[in-house]
Amino acid sequence: MIKTGLPNLKAKPFGGAYSVHDPEQIIVLNESIIKFPSLSYDANNLKHEFFETYKKWMPKYHNLQGIKNYSEACFTNGTTESFVNFYLKYKGTKRLRIAKGDYFYHKMTQKMYFDGRRQFEWLDNDELRSGDLVVLSCPFSDSGSLRADLEELLTRCDQLKIPVMLDLAYINISENMSINLNHKCIDYVVSSLSKAFPLENHRVGIRLQREKHEDPLYVINEDDYNYLNTLSLYVSTELMKKFPSNYITQKYKDAQRYWCEKLDIVPSECVIFGIDTKNKYPEYSRGLETNRLCFSRVWDGRKNYGTQ
Repeated sequence: MIKTGLPNLKAKPFGGAYSVHDPEQIIVLNESIIKFPSLSYDANNLKHEFFETYKKWMPKYHNLQGIKNYSEACFTNGTTESFVNFYLKYKGTKRLRIAKGDYFYHKMTQKMYFDGRRQFEWLDNDELRSGDLVVLSCPFSDSGSLRADLEELLTRCDQLKIPVMLDLAYINISENMSINLNHKCIDYVVSSLSKAFPLENHRVGIRLQREKHEDPLYVINEDDYNYLNTLSLYVSTELMKKFPSNYITQKYKDAQRYWCEKLDIVPSECVIFGIDTKNKYPEYSRGLETNRLCFSRVWDGRKNYGTQ
């Protein structure tokens, strides 16, 4: 069995990272699923409507400088499908650099694509070097905030011509994020809808880049092919049309504040998280100095506080 390198916290009330199963969103989701089989639709139109809707919806409450330059889009199965294609693009030629506490998938799969310590090192364990490859979540998975050194890191990657993929999976459970996407080092900007909507099992994501690069994702995204999940394209577009991209942050920020005060922890910039800076809840450690607690399943009733 492949190990993630992180403890399995799914059974704990504040473990993992989940969307809120918001009742209003669930109604729209279920209505869309029921309606879809009766629709007469064109798959190409569904796909392009999804792209146009997503590209307007995602950045609306943020300052994502240069995002409009990323005109090429692919539908992806969450963000994970984009990661695999990024790894394959540079397999055998680069050293992968990821940050401790980032999305567990990278640590879980890096041995499949990169040859041990020769082709992998934690981002904070060594300086950036020519020949590296960087994948980083923004906001950062462990804290829900941007890394303080993000601009410095991207500037250094520009200088060393290090390819970078930025993972914006948490961008729409936060607000007022400022990220300079004009850096030449950024190959791809990826994101998904599985935190802003209850779409974990629908696998809805997007990969954005400045210029087209032929790879398996582009093959399955070609017009008139039948590879894409048209149900997920439709229901996710319907959700984006009906709920603004700050819906979750606005609706649940008071609940976040309440639970952070109750547990004596600090509100994250991602509304579904609280950050334990006093090590009161070491069972939620993901390997760094602070501990991340996710409120989503307590809010929507899937977990009860105190149930382990």
